Amino acid sequence: MKSFLVHYDLILNRLESIDYKIENKHANIIIINNKKNFNLVNFNALNDNYLIISSLKLNNINLQKNINIIDTPVPINHLKNKIENFVQNIKIQFHDISIDNEKLINLTNDSFCYLTKVELEILTYLIREKETSKNFIKQNILNIKTNIETNSLESHLTRIRKKMNKVKTTVKIQTKSEKLLITI
Repeated sequence: MKSFLVHYDLILNRLESIDYKIENKHANIIIINNKKNFNLVNFNALNDNYLIISSLKLNNINLQKNINIIDTPVPINHLKNKIENFVQNIKIQFHDISIDNEKLINLTNDSFCYLTKVELEILTYLIREKETSKNFIKQNILNIKTNIETNSLESHLTRIRKKMNKVKTTVKIQTKSEKLLITI
């Protein structure tokens, strides 16, 4: 089976440590496998950046918000697809832009355009990390071996920059030697 979510860090936390007062903008997955875990979750404080995987039937919970819930057991491919879709659909914001699904939106003038999946991965990674090497993007996002000569990354960056110009954002992608930076 092909690995998935290779571009994301997995951070394990205890349910008791969730701070419901902080608006969480990252993808969060809560696993509920018993009544004790169920009682530790404040469902009304969760936002749509949470996915709940539960072995308890949660269909009858009166939720005020639209929370993503997967009742188990489910086939592994179904679980994998649900998690991938959930993680890829998290809204990402940086300065005056937002990425929602594959849509790049300027928050100040409401102009938008669509990104390809590869453009989305590159831009999302840059926004999260602020700085990275070209080789990292080539190897880990574009799946290009280091010994292969190609202008693929530069082509993708050109298209991303054109789309950013189209929405008139003040955010810029800069290249310095073998480094990529996202700046304002």
